[in-house]
Amino acid sequence: MRHGLIGLVLAAFLASGTVAAQTPGVAGGPAADYTAEFKVQGYGPKLRGRVYGAPGKERRESADPWGGSTLIFRYDLGVAWTILSTGPYYTEFPLRPPGAPAPVPGALPPGLTRLEDDDINDVPATKYAYPGGEIWLSPEGIALRIDGTPRPGYPEIRFELDNLRRGPQNPALFELPQGYTRFDPQNPPPPAAQARPPMGQPPATRVP
Repeated sequence: MRHGLIGLVLAAFLASGTVAAQTPGVAGGPAADYTAEFKVQGYGPKLRGRVYGAPGKERRESADPWGGSTLIFRYDLGVAWTILSTGPYYTEFPLRPPGAPAPVPGALPPGLTRLEDDDINDVPATKYAYPGGEIWLSPEGIALRIDGTPRPGYPEIRFELDNLRRGPQNPALFELPQGYTRFDPQNPPPPAAQARPPMGQPPATRVP
Protein backbone atom coordinates (compact mmCIF):
# COMPACT_ATOMS: atom_id res chain seq x y z
CA MET A 1 0.00 0.00 0.00
CA ARG A 2 2.91 2.34 0.82
CA HIS A 3 4.23 2.02 -2.75
CA GLY A 4 0.86 2.94 -4.19
CA LEU A 5 0.67 6.02 -1.99
CA ILE A 6 4.16 7.13 -3.03
CA GLY A 7 3.07 6.84 -6.63
CA LEU A 8 -0.01 8.85 -5.73
CA VAL A 9 2.15 11.62 -4.26
CA LEU A 10 4.17 11.75 -7.48
CA ALA A 11 0.95 11.83 -9.45
CA ALA A 12 -0.28 14.69 -7.31
CA PHE A 13 2.90 16.57 -8.11
CA LEU A 14 2.27 16.05 -11.82
CA ALA A 15 -1.32 17.16 -11.40
CA SER A 16 -0.41 20.38 -9.65
CA GLY A 17 3.05 21.25 -10.92
CA THR A 18 4.89 22.41 -13.99
CA VAL A 19 3.93 19.56 -16.30
CA ALA A 20 0.23 19.65 -15.55
CA ALA A 21 -2.86 21.02 -17.13
CA GLN A 22 -2.42 24.29 -15.29
CA THR A 23 0.69 25.01 -17.36
CA PRO A 24 0.00 27.86 -19.79
CA GLY A 25 -0.67 26.53 -23.26
CA VAL A 26 -2.45 23.31 -22.27
CA ALA A 27 -5.29 24.71 -20.15
CA GLY A 28 -7.92 23.44 -22.60
CA GLY A 29 -6.16 20.22 -23.47
CA PRO A 30 -5.52 18.85 -26.95
CA ALA A 31 -7.82 19.33 -29.92
CA ALA A 32 -7.10 15.90 -31.43
CA ASP A 33 -7.15 12.19 -30.58
CA TYR A 34 -3.69 10.70 -30.13
CA THR A 35 -1.46 8.41 -28.12
CA ALA A 36 2.25 8.65 -27.34
CA GLU A 37 4.98 7.62 -24.95
CA PHE A 38 6.16 10.16 -22.38
CA LYS A 39 8.97 10.66 -19.91
CA VAL A 40 9.43 13.06 -17.00
CA GLN A 41 12.90 13.74 -15.66
CA GLY A 42 14.57 16.15 -13.28
CA TYR A 43 12.44 15.56 -10.15
CA GLY A 44 13.32 12.32 -8.40
CA PRO A 45 13.56 9.16 -10.51
CA LYS A 46 12.77 9.38 -14.21
CA LEU A 47 9.15 8.47 -14.95
CA ARG A 48 8.05 6.81 -18.17
CA GLY A 49 4.64 5.91 -19.45
CA ARG A 50 1.98 6.42 -22.07
CA VAL A 51 -0.47 9.23 -22.67
CA TYR A 52 -3.84 9.02 -24.44
CA GLY A 53 -5.54 12.17 -25.65
CA ALA A 54 -8.91 13.31 -27.00
CA PRO A 55 -10.34 16.82 -27.41
CA GLY A 56 -10.35 18.34 -23.90
CA LYS A 57 -9.12 15.14 -22.23
CA GLU A 58 -5.93 13.25 -21.44
CA ARG A 59 -4.92 10.10 -19.62
CA ARG A 60 -1.35 9.50 -18.42
CA GLU A 61 -0.20 6.10 -17.19
CA SER A 62 3.25 6.08 -15.59
CA ALA A 63 5.48 3.07 -15.09
CA ASP A 64 7.43 4.06 -11.99
CA PRO A 65 9.29 2.05 -9.30
CA TRP A 66 6.27 2.26 -6.94
CA GLY A 67 3.77 0.40 -9.07
CA GLY A 68 2.71 3.11 -11.48
CA SER A 69 -0.07 5.66 -11.41
CA THR A 70 -2.92 6.72 -13.65
CA LEU A 71 -3.97 10.34 -14.09
CA ILE A 72 -7.04 11.44 -16.02
CA PHE A 73 -7.12 15.12 -16.97
CA ARG A 74 -10.62 16.37 -17.77
CA TYR A 75 -9.86 19.85 -19.03
CA ASP A 76 -13.48 20.07 -20.18
CA LEU A 77 -14.69 19.52 -16.58
CA GLY A 78 -11.86 21.39 -14.85
CA VAL A 79 -10.62 18.44 -12.76
CA ALA A 80 -7.86 15.84 -12.71
CA TRP A 81 -8.26 12.40 -11.17
CA THR A 82 -5.51 10.18 -9.82
CA ILE A 83 -6.51 6.52 -9.71
CA LEU A 84 -4.85 4.52 -6.94
CA SER A 85 -3.08 1.52 -8.48
CA THR A 86 -3.77 -0.87 -5.58
CA GLY A 87 -7.45 -0.37 -4.97
CA PRO A 88 -10.81 1.18 -5.87
CA TYR A 89 -9.99 4.76 -4.79
CA TYR A 90 -9.17 8.02 -6.52
CA THR A 91 -8.30 11.58 -5.59
CA GLU A 92 -9.35 14.77 -7.36
CA PHE A 93 -7.50 18.02 -8.11
CA PRO A 94 -9.00 21.22 -9.56
CA LEU A 95 -7.56 22.51 -12.82
CA ARG A 96 -9.23 25.93 -12.75
CA PRO A 97 -11.26 28.07 -10.33
CA PRO A 98 -14.85 26.95 -9.68
CA GLY A 99 -17.27 28.39 -12.21
CA ALA A 100 -14.57 29.33 -14.71
CA PRO A 101 -15.55 28.39 -18.29
CA ALA A 102 -13.75 25.54 -20.01
CA PRO A 103 -11.14 26.75 -22.52
CA VAL A 104 -11.56 25.60 -26.11
CA PRO A 105 -9.40 22.50 -26.75
CA GLY A 106 -6.21 23.46 -28.53
CA ALA A 107 -6.72 27.20 -28.10
CA LEU A 108 -3.81 29.30 -26.83
CA PRO A 109 -4.60 31.04 -23.53
CA PRO A 110 -2.94 34.30 -22.45
CA GLY A 111 0.54 34.14 -20.96
CA LEU A 112 2.54 32.65 -23.83
CA THR A 113 5.23 34.40 -25.84
CA ARG A 114 5.93 32.83 -29.21
CA LEU A 115 9.64 32.12 -29.73
CA GLU A 116 10.14 30.03 -32.88
CA ASP A 117 8.98 27.15 -35.04
CA ASP A 118 10.64 23.89 -34.07
CA ASP A 119 10.00 20.16 -33.96
CA ILE A 120 10.05 17.61 -31.16
CA ASN A 121 10.92 14.06 -32.19
CA ASP A 122 9.96 14.83 -35.80
CA VAL A 123 6.59 16.38 -34.91
CA PRO A 124 6.17 20.03 -36.01
CA ALA A 125 5.81 22.37 -33.04
CA THR A 126 5.84 25.98 -31.97
CA LYS A 127 8.01 26.93 -29.02
CA TYR A 128 6.60 29.39 -26.48
CA ALA A 129 7.92 30.98 -23.29
CA TYR A 130 5.77 31.38 -20.19
CA PRO A 131 6.64 32.60 -16.66
CA GLY A 132 7.49 29.05 -15.49
CA GLY A 133 9.59 27.90 -18.42
CA GLU A 134 9.13 26.92 -22.07
CA ILE A 135 6.58 24.77 -23.87
CA TRP A 136 6.41 23.22 -27.36
CA LEU A 137 2.91 22.76 -28.80
CA SER A 138 1.80 20.88 -31.88
CA PRO A 139 -0.72 22.53 -34.25
CA GLU A 140 -3.47 20.63 -32.36
CA GLY A 141 -2.36 21.96 -28.99
CA ILE A 142 -0.62 18.76 -27.89
CA ALA A 143 2.12 19.54 -25.36
CA LEU A 144 5.13 17.81 -26.91
CA ARG A 145 7.68 19.14 -24.42
CA ILE A 146 7.58 21.30 -21.29
CA ASP A 147 10.75 22.58 -19.64
CA GLY A 148 10.26 24.01 -16.18
CA THR A 149 12.52 26.74 -14.85
CA PRO A 150 14.63 25.52 -11.90
CA ARG A 151 13.58 26.83 -8.48
CA PRO A 152 15.55 26.89 -5.21
CA GLY A 153 15.81 23.31 -4.06
CA TYR A 154 14.30 21.92 -7.29
CA PRO A 155 16.12 21.02 -10.51
CA GLU A 156 14.85 21.76 -14.00
CA ILE A 157 12.05 19.37 -14.91
CA ARG A 158 11.24 18.17 -18.41
CA PHE A 159 8.13 16.45 -19.75
CA GLU A 160 8.46 15.10 -23.30
CA LEU A 161 6.44 13.00 -25.74
CA ASP A 162 7.77 10.53 -28.31
CA ASN A 163 6.29 8.09 -30.83
CA LEU A 164 3.15 10.18 -31.20
CA ARG A 165 0.36 8.61 -33.24
CA ARG A 166 -2.89 10.33 -34.08
CA GLY A 167 -6.12 8.35 -34.16
CA PRO A 168 -9.38 7.66 -32.27
CA GLN A 169 -9.12 6.59 -28.63
CA ASN A 170 -11.46 4.57 -26.43
CA PRO A 171 -13.77 7.08 -24.63
CA ALA A 172 -13.75 4.86 -21.51
CA LEU A 173 -10.09 5.75 -20.96
CA PHE A 174 -11.14 9.23 -19.82
CA GLU A 175 -13.85 8.21 -17.35
CA LEU A 176 -13.69 7.18 -13.70
CA PRO A 177 -14.19 3.43 -13.25
CA GLN A 178 -17.48 2.36 -11.74
CA GLY A 179 -17.34 1.61 -8.02
CA TYR A 180 -14.29 3.75 -7.22
CA THR A 181 -14.49 6.06 -4.18
CA ARG A 182 -13.02 9.54 -3.80
CA PHE A 183 -10.80 10.05 -0.76
CA ASP A 184 -8.59 12.66 0.90
CA PRO A 185 -4.84 11.83 0.55
CA GLN A 186 -4.41 13.01 4.17
CA ASN A 187 -6.63 10.08 5.22
CA PRO A 188 -5.50 7.11 3.11
CA PRO A 189 -7.90 4.23 2.42
CA PRO A 190 -7.30 0.74 3.79
CA PRO A 191 -5.35 -1.75 1.65
CA ALA A 192 -7.28 -3.18 -1.27
CA ALA A 193 -6.72 -6.30 -3.26
CA GLN A 194 -7.61 -5.03 -6.72
CA ALA A 195 -4.58 -4.82 -9.00
CA ARG A 196 -3.70 -2.03 -11.37
CA PRO A 197 -5.19 -2.49 -14.86
CA PRO A 198 -2.90 -3.16 -17.84
CA MET A 199 -1.42 -0.11 -19.54
CA GLY A 200 -3.93 1.39 -21.95
CA GLN A 201 -6.97 -0.26 -20.45
CA PRO A 202 -9.65 1.32 -18.22
CA PRO A 203 -9.63 -0.01 -14.65
CA ALA A 204 -11.87 -3.02 -14.14
CA THR A 205 -15.46 -2.18 -13.31
CA ARG A 206 -16.56 -2.96 -9.79
CA VAL A 207 -20.22 -3.51 -9.07
CA PRO A 208 -21.33 -1.36 -6.08
